[in-house]
Amino acid sequence: MEIITVLDNEEIIAFFPFMYDKKGWLYKYSFIGFGQANYMNFIGYDHSLGLAIEFVIDDIISKRKHVLFNMHGLLNSCATPGTLEAYLRKKNISFSTHCVITPFINLDKIQMDEYLKKRQRLHRLNRGEKKLLENADMEVLKIGAEKMDVIFQLHEKRWKKKHDTSGFTNQKEKNFFRSLTQLHGGPVNIELDGLYIDDKMIAFNYGFRCRERYVSYVLGFDDDFEIFSPGKILEKEKILQCSKKKNSIFDLSIGYEAYKFELNTDVDFTIKMIFSSRTLIARTARSVISMKERVIHRIKQNQKIVLYKRNKIGKMLFVLKNILKAEKSKEAWNEISSFLLKIKKFLFEWERYRIYEMPRKNGPEIENDSFVALSLKNAIQNDEIGKYHMKKICTKIYGAYKGYYKSNNLPFESVFWINERVIRINEISFLKNFKKRSVFIENWKPENLREICSFVKKQNKANTMFICVKENSKKKIIAVESLGFTIDERVFKRTIFGFSKTIIY
Repeated sequence: MEIITVLDNEEIIAFFPFMYDKKGWLYKYSFIGFGQANYMNFIGYDHSLGLAIEFVIDDIISKRKHVLFNMHGLLNSCATPGTLEAYLRKKNISFSTHCVITPFINLDKIQMDEYLKKRQRLHRLNRGEKKLLENADMEVLKIGAEKMDVIFQLHEKRWKKKHDTSGFTNQKEKNFFRSLTQLHGGPVNIELDGLYIDDKMIAFNYGFRCRERYVSYVLGFDDDFEIFSPGKILEKEKILQCSKKKNSIFDLSIGYEAYKFELNTDVDFTIKMIFSSRTLIARTARSVISMKERVIHRIKQNQKIVLYKRNKIGKMLFVLKNILKAEKSKEAWNEISSFLLKIKKFLFEWERYRIYEMPRKNGPEIENDSFVALSLKNAIQNDEIGKYHMKKICTKIYGAYKGYYKSNNLPFESVFWINERVIRINEISFLKNFKKRSVFIENWKPENLREICSFVKKQNKANTMFICVKENSKKKIIAVESLGFTIDERVFKRTIFGFSKTIIY
């Protein structure tokens, strides 16, 4: 580390927060926040910055000779990039400039009600938030440094099967980000916010506030609840909070993620300037680093490549790392099985289903048909369900399903589901909307179908009950038809080498 102080008549006019690495004869200079801080800068007065830059850079080059400078995180809207470029042109020093877009919300120029109305439609925030509020107690809370372990756990859980380049949960970075939360009283403060449902944190925001600017640094959430968009709900609440506090800028941080461009009102650019001394060693290193930066920039602009690297390659790395580990090998083999099943279905799939119907008035009636509605709170409080099946439960609830179980029996496999809006057969991607008052029953068993139908008949006002059965499930077909269900339609799906055809008859 090398922090250089510039004095003029014994008065400090600038700081240069550098660190350097020596490899062979070459000295590589960068800002001390390289790899962690999105934004960096020389600290000084605009009117004397040019003089300070010239003095410091000339001094380093004269002492070190073979020097490469990699100055990242310079906001285009500040004076430094232009001042530094003017110096480099004056000295006839070759350099390359690499820009990353930096979306932000100018809170001073928006009408918050109109802004949120438009964004909520765009993000389906209303539906996700409504579903959460219907099924759990939701609140946004300011959280303290004592919750950092929970924050790291959420981040690790979300990214364990993805390629994470943030380094947020590496041990060294953990210590760094944890220590930042202990800073108080200065112009820069860490703000931690959490989205809770029934006292369980499902999303967090780790951000910085500097004067009238808020920077959303890491936004994370529990992957099990992804269907509800908890990260976007929390981001919306944070935007509202910053607006009420009269902040001017809500900085969405650097990057090309699609959601940032659905939220932003303006863009800035974060610049990386790479230059070197004139020696052959330094110029060669500069050319190599600059070429590497151009390739990285092209890749990051292509969201398909970014998502492939993040999701597909990340999952491959997870399998390779864990397939021989006793505690995680089962999860790795499940990923392999899932991948092979997708290939099989792509190459060849031949599925037949029957959809049965029965007027509700014809349904059976028995006395002991008591079931309890499944809520998110039930699932969260049940360790077995919460750990292994929460994602499926959230997907069901978001898809307008209601779950029921025997009051003394709550394994996930015993929960049956009803849907009053659609018939959905996920195995063949079949969906049919109800035109009349109807109900679709799912995840039943032949031994409890009579009891379920009796319960639905008493509790639901639908005119018709629907059930689907696989064509070759003889035991289920006998159980369904013995209760008086009749065939409404048959669905046949055939896939050969990725070409699918669905026939309804």
